[in-house]
Amino acid sequence: MKYTFAPTPNPNSLKITAAGHTFIDTGLYTFRHPTEVSQHPLGALLLIEGVVDVLVLPAFVTVTKAPTASWKPIQQAVTEALDAYFATR
Repeated sequence: MKYTFAPTPNPNSLKITAAGHTFIDTGLYTFRHPTEVSQHPLGALLLIEGVVDVLVLPAFVTVTKAPTASWKPIQQAVTEALDAYFATR
């Protein structure tokens, strides 16, 4: 699947969309602490090294990294996690 990673006003956050697909049906999820990840399969994004916050809405996901983390490995890990998620939907 093809994902688009777009900058946000926060330089430590990226907005991710998946053309023609939704991430959840309704509502929103936020993940800021490892104890919250069991609320939804996309909570696993928070477990990616360097990720400190995840916001999930139907149309997009926003991932926020620690200021010292690098985007390249995070984007690769996010892509792999999203591919696994959509393979089960």
